[in-house]
Amino acid sequence: MPPDRPDRASDDAPESALFRRIWALAWPTLLYNVLELSLGTADLLMVRGLGHEATAAIGLTRQIAFLLEASALAVAAGVIALVSQGAGAGDRRQVEGVMHQSTRLVLLLSPPITLLGYLASRPLLAAMQADEAALTHAVPYLHIYFLGTVFLWGTVIPAAIFRGTGDAKTPLKLATVVAVLNVPLNYLFIFGAGPWAPMGVAGAAVGTVLARAIGAGLYLVLLVRGTRHGRVRFRPLLGLDWPLIRRMLRIGMPPALAGVARNGARVVYLGLLGAGALGGAMHAAAGVGLQVRLVSVLPALAFQIAAATLVGQAVGAGRLDRAEALGRRSVQLLSVIMAGVVALTFAFARPLAALFIADAEVVPLAATVLRWFAVAQFFSSVSICVQGALTGAGDTKPILTYTIATQWGLLLSLTVIALIGFGWEPEGPLLAWVAAPLAQLVLMRRRFRSGRWRRHRA
Repeated sequence: MPPDRPDRASDDAPESALFRRIWALAWPTLLYNVLELSLGTADLLMVRGLGHEATAAIGLTRQIAFLLEASALAVAAGVIALVSQGAGAGDRRQVEGVMHQSTRLVLLLSPPITLLGYLASRPLLAAMQADEAALTHAVPYLHIYFLGTVFLWGTVIPAAIFRGTGDAKTPLKLATVVAVLNVPLNYLFIFGAGPWAPMGVAGAAVGTVLARAIGAGLYLVLLVRGTRHGRVRFRPLLGLDWPLIRRMLRIGMPPALAGVARNGARVVYLGLLGAGALGGAMHAAAGVGLQVRLVSVLPALAFQIAAATLVGQAVGAGRLDRAEALGRRSVQLLSVIMAGVVALTFAFARPLAALFIADAEVVPLAATVLRWFAVAQFFSSVSICVQGALTGAGDTKPILTYTIATQWGLLLSLTVIALIGFGWEPEGPLLAWVAAPLAQLVLMRRRFRSGRWRRHRA
C-alpha cells in the first residue's frame, strides 16, 4: 500500500462505523464554519448601535459578499474533489499538482474579481432597492470588502486543500486565529481609538479584511512546509497546467455558478421585498433572517465537505458502493441534526430577532421571517449535503440546472405573484422561500439515487 494512500482498512469497516468516519470530518468543519460565521455576525452585532439603517446595510452587503465567496467555490469544490480522489488513489502527483495550480489561480483571478466587485457595488445595492441611508453605510463596506478578495481566496482555497487530504483540524485552528483577531480589529476601526478615527460600518470591513490577511499568510507558510500528501513550492506563475485546471473548473464551476445564481436570485428577492409595502422594515427583518439562517446552515456545510471528501476518497480508491453508502449516511445523520436546529430556531425566534434589531416594531416581523426561514433551511441543508456527495464523485452539472430552475424559476415567480398579483405579504414571499429548496431537494436526491454519478470520474 503506498504510504500516502488512506487506510483501506477503514473502508472495509462495518456500515455502523460510517457515521463515526463522517462525524470525524464534520465536527472540525462545523466549528470552522461557526468561526467563519462569527466574522459576519460580529459585523452585524457591533454596528447594531448605529441604527437599523446600519443593520440593513450589513444584511444587504452580506448577500453581495456571498457572490464573491461563491466565486471561490469554482476552485474550492474542484480542489476538494481532485485532492480527495488523489489521496484515495495514493496519487501524490495529482495532489501536489492541484495544490500548485489552485494557488496560482488565487493570485491570477483575485485582481479582476476585485475590480469587478468594486465597480458593481453601488449598482448591485441599488438593484436591491437600498435606500440612501443604507447606501451611505453599505457602499464603503463593500468597496473595502472587495479589496480583500485575495485574502478571502487565500483562506478558502488552502482550507479546501487540507480538507481534501482528510485534515479538517488545520483549517479549524487557523479559523480560530482569524476569529479572535477579528473582534478587536473591528472595534478599533468601527469606533476608533488613539490615532484611528471611527469609520462606522466601513470599519467592520477593514477589521475583517486584516484578520483574513493574517490567516492567508499562515496558510501559505503551512502549505510551503507541506503535508504528508505534498507541498507547495515557489514557482513562476507561468506554465499553468491547463488540463488540470480544466478538470478543477469542470467540477467546480457548476456549483460555483449555482452559488452565484442562488445568491443573485436572493438579491432580486430582496429587491422585490424592498419594493413591497413593508419596504425597509422587511429588509431589516430579512437581513436578520439571512444572518441567523447562516447559523442553521453550518451543519449542512460541514456535512457537505465531509461527504465530498469521503465520497471522493472512496471513488479514487474504486470503491463505488462504499461511496454511495457514505453519501446516504451523511444525509441521514444531517437530517436528524437539522430537525433539532429547526426546532430551536422556532423556539427562540423572537429573542433572536430582538438581539439584532433595536426597533421594537420590527421585531415581530423578524421573528416571523425566522420561523419561515427555519422550515426552508431543513430542505436546503439536506440538499446541500447531497450536493457534497455528488461533488466528491465529480457529478456537478445538475447542481447548476436545479438551482436555476428552483431559484430563478420557482422562488422569484412565486414571489412576484404573491406581491404584485395578490399583495400578500409577508407570508406570500416567505412561502416562496420554502417552496424553492423543497423542490431542489427532491431533484438532488433523485439524481444521487439514480447512480448516474458513478459514470462521472474527475
